Amino acid sequence: MTQNLLNTLFTGPLDIVGDVHGEIDPLMSLMHQLGYKENGQHPDDRRLIFVGDLTDRGPDSLAVVQLVKELMSAERAQCVLGNHELNLLMNQHKYDNRWFYGQEFSEDGYVVPQKLANPSDQKQIIDFFQSLPIALRRDDLQVVHACWDADMVEHLQNSDDVLTLHDEHVDQIENSFDASFTDPVDQSLAHQNMNPIKLLTSGPEERIEEPVYAAGKWRNEQRVSWWTEYEGTFCVFGHYSIPDGKPRGNASSFCIDYGVGKRWTERRAGKTKGFDLKLAALRWPEKMVVFDEGQSTLI
Repeated sequence: MTQNLLNTLFTGPLDIVGDVHGEIDPLMSLMHQLGYKENGQHPDDRRLIFVGDLTDRGPDSLAVVQLVKELMSAERAQCVLGNHELNLLMNQHKYDNRWFYGQEFSEDGYVVPQKLANPSDQKQIIDFFQSLPIALRRDDLQVVHACWDADMVEHLQNSDDVLTLHDEHVDQIENSFDASFTDPVDQSLAHQNMNPIKLLTSGPEERIEEPVYAAGKWRNEQRVSWWTEYEGTFCVFGHYSIPDGKPRGNASSFCIDYGVGKRWTERRAGKTKGFDLKLAALRWPEKMVVFDEGQSTLI
């Protein structure tokens, strides 16, 4: 188990890496662009922070998890839990995590090339995910996968078991429903927005008038752009893929997910370089974004 679901960020300069989603080659390239050796050593004593969603969609989630695990064991990296890791901890079969269950992932009849996990892999991955905190912070910086909510973060104090804390709040939320609170969408939104584990790993949601089909199912809820009103210690997060390259955040927050999780769609179309969907890291305190193919920009 992790020492606490709310842990302290490393001191010193950091490189905060967006959602990797099984894309081991872009991760290795990004580390090289940032000046890291394969073992995570950096000549300027920088260290890596991962915002979660290490797995699913890409070709080799196993390699990504193993690398991050080794970097963390050497105290050269930290990582928070994302919603994709939480899905696996809760044994929730999703359309894009079939690799974990030894099954192929296909979309529109196309089988996405992926390495599949075996039972030994599964146990090691679950053990590792159970060790991850939900949030990291220090005086000048905070990191979470999807949303920083100060009240919800406080629920993480003195807890070291993500599933226990999740289930406790499921029971509390269920018990708060009265006889008139029967709308299934309202109930779903309550479980999303009132459970600290759900809110911090996948963000607040709201009802939409017409359902939409996304991520393999029909949805009656949509994500809320919480960062537009966020004020506080600078927060770096992932989750909200920005393949259009238009940053999400404000003066106190920044999203570092540039959509590499769907890069398989570009490879399927024959692209081998110059990808539109990128893996990126935010250098702190420089506030410079570095991409896996070498581009960089200040925020």
